[in-house]
Amino acid sequence: MVSDAGRNITCSRGWLCVSLLVCWLPAAQAVDDLHLYTESIMGEGWGLRGLELGFVLTGDNSASATASAALLQYAGQELERVDMRCPSVQLGGMSALACAGGTVEIADSLFGAVAGKLSWQYSDANRWQLRLEGVRFSHARLQLAVALASNRLQIDFSLQDFSLLLLERYFPLGWTLGGELNVQGNLVVENAMPVSVVFAARLKDFSYSSEDGLQVGEGLSLRLDVDASAARGQWRGKADVRMLQGQLYTDPFFVEINDKAPVELHLQGGLDAAGEWLAIQELSFGYGAAFSGRGELDWNLSAMQLSRLNLAFQVADLGHAYEVLLQPLVIGSALDDLDVSGQAQGRVSSTGNGLQAFSVALQQLHVEQNSGLFGLSGVEADVKWRRSGALQTSRLHWEGGHLYKVAFGDLNAVFSAHAGNILLQPLSLPVLDGQLQLEDFKLGGLLDGKPEWQARAALKDIRLGALSRAVGWPELDGSLQAAIPRLHYRDALLRMDGELLVDVFGGQLAVEGLKLEDTLGVAPVLETSVRLSNLDLEQITQVFDFGRIEGSLEGSIRNLRLVAWHVTGFDASLQSPAKDPRRHRISQRAIDNLTELGNGASANLSATMLRFFEDFAYERLALKIHLRGAMAELDGVTNPGGGYYIVKGAGLPRIDVIGRNHKVAWKDLLSRIRDIRFDDMIVE
Repeated sequence: MVSDAGRNITCSRGWLCVSLLVCWLPAAQAVDDLHLYTESIMGEGWGLRGLELGFVLTGDNSASATASAALLQYAGQELERVDMRCPSVQLGGMSALACAGGTVEIADSLFGAVAGKLSWQYSDANRWQLRLEGVRFSHARLQLAVALASNRLQIDFSLQDFSLLLLERYFPLGWTLGGELNVQGNLVVENAMPVSVVFAARLKDFSYSSEDGLQVGEGLSLRLDVDASAARGQWRGKADVRMLQGQLYTDPFFVEINDKAPVELHLQGGLDAAGEWLAIQELSFGYGAAFSGRGELDWNLSAMQLSRLNLAFQVADLGHAYEVLLQPLVIGSALDDLDVSGQAQGRVSSTGNGLQAFSVALQQLHVEQNSGLFGLSGVEADVKWRRSGALQTSRLHWEGGHLYKVAFGDLNAVFSAHAGNILLQPLSLPVLDGQLQLEDFKLGGLLDGKPEWQARAALKDIRLGALSRAVGWPELDGSLQAAIPRLHYRDALLRMDGELLVDVFGGQLAVEGLKLEDTLGVAPVLETSVRLSNLDLEQITQVFDFGRIEGSLEGSIRNLRLVAWHVTGFDASLQSPAKDPRRHRISQRAIDNLTELGNGASANLSATMLRFFEDFAYERLALKIHLRGAMAELDGVTNPGGGYYIVKGAGLPRIDVIGRNHKVAWKDLLSRIRDIRFDDMIVE
């Protein structure tokens, strides 16, 4: 019997200590019973404390061997009370050894207690094998086979039922992790360099969530297959990822995954010897039948930058693609509530300098904003864009559509898209039995994220009758002819230069200073001013059935402002012209309505002797309304006796409509307007 004890052994190289221990076993064949104990062995990045080795001959060619350590430290981890036993070591020659039926136990580790079966064969330092079977820890099962032959090391591994909760400590603070991992594969190392790796991993009931709740996965079933090999330092291989079920949320996107809509990704390519360039020659992805794509890419790993991408994509269900990819980006806007159908396909080309080319073909696209804001049907398009090079022609067609309640007809547009600009050829759009003509349209600023456009427009033969029917007004007569010198849009603000002239009611309306901000937002802001010239009150009051008034009307509505299409302010001044050539007559009903508008109560002439008169003469009509916020200020023609004339009578019998209140709440004034008797018309 030989016994040896030592206090501390320090190894500058880890392999030196291992070699000493391995060489110790063959030497032990020279004695019947050998025990070695050392208090610690320390190497770079690892250490053993309380190491005890035992070797006992049990026959001519057999022995038993034990190795235990109170503490094993490696890569920042600690294994407590490590114990390896081999009751039957077969001896062959001076150095050949083999162990079958051995055991390994670890009392405490990162994964709790570990126990399993151990076997090994040792010929010399360049040829040996090690097997771990039936190793269990925290409900997981591990099998490991390691074989060294000359300069080639092969590791085969299988890990089953591994709980991802055991890795939660490696995630950022506040994250949660769950699910089970099954993985098996092999790794080959030659001359201390890995040359191939093959593995298949399966995640079951995989779930995770970040502390802020912006990254969440629930009930995910995932498969990952990797097959890669290296030659002369360059790696080539392929990887396949397939998600079969579960839910993914990456703010703001949410994806529901199931058997009919799995998520699939295939990559095949190579990594250069320096590990700086990743080249993917085959790239494909898909999300069920909704959309898919194929292409190739190069990635600069040192700069973490895409250097080249060529991708072809197909979208079989634009409605599903809208829900997954676009709707989350526009929540709270008018684009948040669309009904979309159709198909699309296209190509994308990009480099490290950004997007270089893009093309898309749309088939049978239908879009409807569910609040009735806009809609398009039968859209077909062939759109081509490139950053540089020759101009390409693009085409857009739709069968029809609407903006609010105004319908428009089919469109055929031809344009070119190049760099940050889109140039549109002149077009004509049927609307309201007339035409909207657009010329000199130019859209720019697309590359710097500040889109702006400008155009000239004209309205030809727009029938006011068609407009009134579309918006639910009483039937209007006449047509609208207008030339808009310049429309321009920038920073979410649409402006109109010049005047929009409308010939209506025997006179003319002039719209000027038109501005529309946040057009498709939840609260668009409209600002404009309107001039009225020589309007025929008889035509107006016949259309709106307000009560007949004969005479002319002029004036203005300045600083008109609407927020979310609700009036919030204006300065209105409406009156009879100073030298009006038209006859001035007003009916009982019109007097009643104007009295109610000015004072909140009807004159009720039908209950007086004046009911026998059908209408009355008047000298002048005037009404001024100044609205700011919640209060409206009213005024008219000055009345020396107090108040103000809304209608200043003339002749006998004389009827005056006098307003007494100069200030009234806007909501009350709106209520008075609603109470006015417009036959066949609802005032809202």
